[in-house]
Amino acid sequence: MITPLTLIVLNTRPYRETSLLVNAYTDVLGRASFVVKGIRTARNRAAASVFHPLSILDTRTYLHTKKDLYQLKEYSKIYLLDNICTNVLKSSIGLFIGELLYKTVKEQEQNPALFRYITQAILQLDGAGEELSDLHLFFTVHLCRFLGYAPDPESFSPNRIYFDIGAARFREYPDASGGTFDKEDSLLLHRILTCPISEARSLSCSGSRRYHFLNSMLHYYGYHMGKIPEIRSLEVLHQVFL
Repeated sequence: MITPLTLIVLNTRPYRETSLLVNAYTDVLGRASFVVKGIRTARNRAAASVFHPLSILDTRTYLHTKKDLYQLKEYSKIYLLDNICTNVLKSSIGLFIGELLYKTVKEQEQNPALFRYITQAILQLDGAGEELSDLHLFFTVHLCRFLGYAPDPESFSPNRIYFDIGAARFREYPDASGGTFDKEDSLLLHRILTCPISEARSLSCSGSRRYHFLNSMLHYYGYHMGKIPEIRSLEVLHQVFL
């Protein structure tokens, strides 16, 4: 059966001799993988460029109930996203967001709210101006609420400023064993939690602080996932924002 799907590309890799494997998040299936046959040839090089990270595509797909790997029959871009393709800062953030989603979102079921959240974040990234350098921080924090372990901003007070990783709440004192964010990361987390991603703004922090904060967030993800997600693009992102 050929079914219309909107998909967001998370990453790709070569598949067999001339095909491409596309890992994506979709509006109907949730997480899913697709094969595009015969696209890795000199003649189809332009078509292959459509599948860059965070590309949003309108597709027609062969769906088989007994298979986990689907075949794309037709595909076209819904949004050009030229800035994500050509701006090194935006493309680096795009790689990070795509890899984060690939490592953390596993459900193979429809989730319209999450699909809208990702789509809106991509469009915001492509059109971002001065707030660009912090969009991935906002995205990482606000994604947690779709994964089932959103931090509790209401627990914050002038006397409770340290974020407890296990309890997902702010507490009065730091944990010497590493169970809390440090003061700077805790305060940064609270600032982001109280500002929706649609209103993302510059957080006026250094590249090293962004890197430290994202590592703290990955430890938080890891606690609730059972394993810290290995995000290789984080190192690339850190070098770009030095």
